[in-house]
Amino acid sequence: MAKTVFITGANSGVGLAATKLFLSKGWNVAATARDTSSPALQALDEGSGSLLVQYLDLSKAQTFGPAIAGATGKFGKIDVLVNNAGYGQYGVLEQLDIDTIRDNFEVNVFGTMGLIKEFIPHMRATSQTDSPSRIIYVGSGGGHFGLPLIGPYGASKAAMNIFMESLVYEMEGVNPPIRVKLVCPHGGISETNFGQTSMQMAGLDKMTPEIKERYGAFVERTLQRFGAMRGQSMTASEAAITVWTAATEDSTKLRYFVGPRDGGENLRRRMQGGEVGEDADEVDKRYIDEMRRTFL
Repeated sequence: MAKTVFITGANSGVGLAATKLFLSKGWNVAATARDTSSPALQALDEGSGSLLVQYLDLSKAQTFGPAIAGATGKFGKIDVLVNNAGYGQYGVLEQLDIDTIRDNFEVNVFGTMGLIKEFIPHMRATSQTDSPSRIIYVGSGGGHFGLPLIGPYGASKAAMNIFMESLVYEMEGVNPPIRVKLVCPHGGISETNFGQTSMQMAGLDKMTPEIKERYGAFVERTLQRFGAMRGQSMTASEAAITVWTAATEDSTKLRYFVGPRDGGENLRRRMQGGEVGEDADEVDKRYIDEMRRTFL
């Protein structure tokens, strides 16, 4: 019997690439998005019976139940939940509206936690010892190290990074266990609309004269640096392959890092240990000093 995956944010980027990959592997896919009219999503064949496209908005908890019910009604057991949906903002903190930041956390953190919470009873009832159900979260290198202009986004990813690590122990404590996986793309993904959407949401082109005078040169330098990083980015399909690996390999591994072959320096520097005799303070200071040289 074919297995079933439930994917959020399936209308673009990693979510869309994962939807295509799982379908190609013979899985049933419940593909959810806020915009189900996306041409790329509409182009997939729902007539095969293996694909169900549904509306789900992480900022609206009332959409969770119907989407889960629709997927279980069509396919029965949901074997894997892929939490991919989310968005971010560019901007210096002084420019951003605090309510906009709250909205960002509502989707990236509270909405995602809420969806996982709604899925747990189903997975507890259907998981098997020899084939555990899985909860996968698509995080970001930005949840492991701070970058200018994306502080709220990075903070939301950092929150989910620790949340998923905490969830591992809870879900492996039930019988049968539920596997928890964290896919961590770093270095940028070329086909996502994250940059464009984030720029629109933050309105960098609508800076007040005061903010422009204060931060304009810094923002321009930082965006140029981001552009150089983006030139080394991976494809959404490469990230989707890592999601597939997390969904299918027989392992209790939590984090799956995936990045460009010629990039990912920031993550490597953040994750590497210290030299012999260095304490944690010295390791952290060296890393922060290196990042200062990058952006200042």
